[in-house]
Amino acid sequence: MLALLAALLAAMAVWLLCRWVGYDLQDRLGNQPVYEILNDDYSQVIDIPEEGLTQQITLRAGQSFYGVRLNFSTHGQLYKSGMLMVDVFAEDGTQIAQAAGNFLNIFDNTFTAFTVENPYIPEEDEVLTVHLYNAVPWDGPLGLWASEGEVDGMPLYRGDADGEPVDATLAIQLVADYSGPWPAELAERLTAPLVTAAFAAVFLAVLHAPLALLVAVAGLALGCGFLQVTPALVAPDEYTHLAAAYERASVWSGQQPADESGNLRVRACDAPYFRTKTGEIGIFAYKAQAQAALQDTGSPNELTQSSQAEAGQGSGNYWAQAFGIWLARLQGKNFYTMLTWGRMANLVLYLVLAAAAVAMAPAVLRGIFACVALLPMSLQLAASLSPDASVLGTVFLFTALCMALRSRRAARWQLVLLAVLAAAVAPAKAIYLPVVLLCLTIPAENLDPRRTSAAATLSLRGLSVRPGRLVQLGILLLAGMLWTLVNLSELAYAARDMNRAVLAAGGLAVLTLLVLVCVLYRRLRSTSTGRRWFWRGMAAVAFIVVVGGVCALSHMGGGLTPDQLLMVNPNGDSIWTFSFGYICRNLNATVKLLLRTLPEQGALWLQGLLGTTLGEPIVYRIDVSWLIGVGLLLALLAAALPRQEEPPLLARRTSWGTVGILVCVVLAVFAAALNWTPINYQTLFGMQGRYLLPVLPLALLLVHNGRQLTLRRGAAHGAVLSVVMLTLLTQLQGFSLYASWQPVS
Repeated sequence: MLALLAALLAAMAVWLLCRWVGYDLQDRLGNQPVYEILNDDYSQVIDIPEEGLTQQITLRAGQSFYGVRLNFSTHGQLYKSGMLMVDVFAEDGTQIAQAAGNFLNIFDNTFTAFTVENPYIPEEDEVLTVHLYNAVPWDGPLGLWASEGEVDGMPLYRGDADGEPVDATLAIQLVADYSGPWPAELAERLTAPLVTAAFAAVFLAVLHAPLALLVAVAGLALGCGFLQVTPALVAPDEYTHLAAAYERASVWSGQQPADESGNLRVRACDAPYFRTKTGEIGIFAYKAQAQAALQDTGSPNELTQSSQAEAGQGSGNYWAQAFGIWLARLQGKNFYTMLTWGRMANLVLYLVLAAAAVAMAPAVLRGIFACVALLPMSLQLAASLSPDASVLGTVFLFTALCMALRSRRAARWQLVLLAVLAAAVAPAKAIYLPVVLLCLTIPAENLDPRRTSAAATLSLRGLSVRPGRLVQLGILLLAGMLWTLVNLSELAYAARDMNRAVLAAGGLAVLTLLVLVCVLYRRLRSTSTGRRWFWRGMAAVAFIVVVGGVCALSHMGGGLTPDQLLMVNPNGDSIWTFSFGYICRNLNATVKLLLRTLPEQGALWLQGLLGTTLGEPIVYRIDVSWLIGVGLLLALLAAALPRQEEPPLLARRTSWGTVGILVCVVLAVFAAALNWTPINYQTLFGMQGRYLLPVLPLALLLVHNGRQLTLRRGAAHGAVLSVVMLTLLTQLQGFSLYASWQPVS
């Protein structure tokens, strides 16, 4: 009963918040027009005669007409009575608008708009007739500013259109768009998913229900909220991901996805929306998307037009998005419905993986995985077309499985799952390959695939080895081969100015050295003296290898000439980016760039990691309150802190190995960002905090493993509930910021 009451109170509070957001947006953004100037010539004032005035204007096919805006003159007087009527007729004589203006809103030398809520949209070019007349007499003459002489074929007449021509055109503007009641209506659409998320999260948290269930239910509701909060094609790089998923759906449909020029072929109803830039934001963008989703009829699944997007922009991690798009196309749905179905399929896949990760993780770590899975950035990516969602879910599940198998023997299906996940993580995104090394943290005896074993080791030509070590070796080899196959071209590009033969020889030498190190360790590990000398020798060898390698790499390949250094693109960016060779030859410049970047972009990386910066931050900076970010950090910390009676989960050596994996991922992220940063930049380009999100559970695991701060009792459910509520607030404020956004002039 207590859980139900608390859930109802939370739902009521969120309902009131949604109502407030709708009221606030309607008050600030409602009934706002967008104007298009038809005549900007103010040369004379023409008083409205008793028979009225008629102005003809031209409306293009497909152009929305919400009314007109006119510049009035009261000859310097403030009138106390009078009413003007504005009637607008289509070319066939049908009245399409009627509006009134009186002395309360018509002032001297001031524009006044006469609008309607529902637009008139002609199928062909039309000439509209605007008739103005006084319905109630004014205190004095009411004038309109106009040009001297007719402008752009828009005649003015006394009386109706058959009356006496006036050699003039009114100073008139077209109301091309109108926000009307849409701000409140769009905010109201968020009420159902957000109220559901609040009710479910509080109800399940108070009952201490399984965290996997909480992630699935609350994540689905919050994800449906993000489907509406994130405008079309505004999620990170979503226009690129749309093209890739659309192309895969076309292949599944048995159609040729590209034309002779390599452009993506699309359906007729989709062609206007395929661009090579981030989508629009603002209240009018929201309104246009909502109207198009309701009114557009769609078209059959037949590729009839070429788009501006290029084909071949991606092939992996688009299975879920492509399935949603393919299904919508088979049903003949319009573009925005198709986009929503693709996003929804991506969200469902992510939640399946994330909930499985929470369920599979050790009980003491489930709060960590649940909190990270429900962060605003995680759900924003999942409720878009981004392939990072499946990468997140896969890395979460792999990490959770590795931690779970540290304390129990793996079933055969778990061994298969471990290998499949490692094979999926490695090629998914190059920078996450080090995560596969987590399989080495699992005790070898827990990976023994034999049901019963007479001996703990196997003998292979006189060499004793644990079967679990063979499993680990097989997983690493599989992941390494797949990673190399997928990323070989990117590696070659990054090393484009280096001697690749020498690099290959160096790589083989390193692998050989690793094999020798393993053999030597097996011989010396039996005694403490042998282990001590082994680690001392390893430290010396590592120092020599690092110093020698840096020295060799810094002298490998040719540098850029002074003329090449000055070569820039039309936008001023250098045509050269930081390659591996350039980095090694210019370590000082690279270090300086990184040191300048950290203070300038560090806060933005943290926002991107948590999700308090929405959309594509390179294009639009939509930053919610920093208080939400502080709350998310505190919730993550609460989920990570151990209870007083809990023993450390990782041994000291395993902890240092985990730190090494994190460092390798961070270095890989920086290397990738450098690879697309022009050499004349002073800071990194394109570095975003969300790239570190897959390894955030590992960082929190290290916090959990420490004993500096402990809790008397677990705070997992409370921390997860806090993250849900803060993610909900992020959506509400983010929606308001998206809707209120205005371009910087």
